[in-house]
Amino acid sequence: MKEHYDVYLAVDFFNEKILFTAKSSGELSQMILHNIETGSLASDGAVRLYRTTSSTLNDIVNFMSLYGIPFHEAAIPKEVEDE
Repeated sequence: MKEHYDVYLAVDFFNEKILFTAKSSGELSQMILHNIETGSLASDGAVRLYRTTSSTLNDIVNFMSLYGIPFHEAAIPKEVEDE
């Protein structure tokens, strides 16, 4: 069964950490715009946008926290070996 891409995320310009996640592109855009207006984005609003599945995002977050690696390393597809 094909998984549904149901999560939108904004990652900092250097692709190191996840800044925001949302269930729609509109919601994510509002989060980014609000943080630009309040001046709370260090990169003046320069972010990278991605869309993925909830399960993939959970895997990425787990890799990031477990191994202490940045988003761009955790998001690389992993090979699975058959036993």
